[in-house]
Amino acid sequence: MIIEVNTKLVDIDENINLNQVVFLSMVLGKNQTNNQDVRKIVSLISDDEISYLITQGLITSIERSGSIIYQPTEKLINFLKVDKQYFDLFYDMYPIYVNRPDGSKAYLRANINKCRNLYNTYVGNSSAMAEHINQCLEHEISKKMREGKLSYMKTMWRWLVDHQWEETEEEMQDQQTVINNYGTELF
Repeated sequence: MIIEVNTKLVDIDENINLNQVVFLSMVLGKNQTNNQDVRKIVSLISDDEISYLITQGLITSIERSGSIIYQPTEKLINFLKVDKQYFDLFYDMYPIYVNRPDGSKAYLRANINKCRNLYNTYVGNSSAMAEHINQCLEHEISKKMREGKLSYMKTMWRWLVDHQWEETEEEMQDQQTVINNYGTELF
């Protein structure tokens, strides 16, 4: 089982420990299915640690058919809420139009609702994935502008369908390797 931990949870309260951060991440991630991995992790968290989260107004507990279900409170959700949706940042960053090499004007940000749904499907609840995709887009745009090839930019829909960020992330990693190895070779 993989649990994505939002590091912003550490900033809620200075008395929250790592166990509580993991527990809050599980509650927020809806990873409360009745499987042994979840039970194993929850058994490592003491009742006092969970009670502290309840008294701070971060979670609530409901007992249903012999099991306890924990839910995030509005206080916790509002603390983690981003002012602007990640897709909106992506949309604002994406070029509105480009002039193609043949002289025609191509509008790149069409199909906004389909793009939003596709983007949100890829990202899910992962703010890390959203930030990663947005960084890849920013990198690709700056590269194309540097090289004078922005006219070859794909439409937003095509960029998302083709998983264009995967190609860009490979390029970003390759550039980081080159930067890290700069000056290490002797001739």
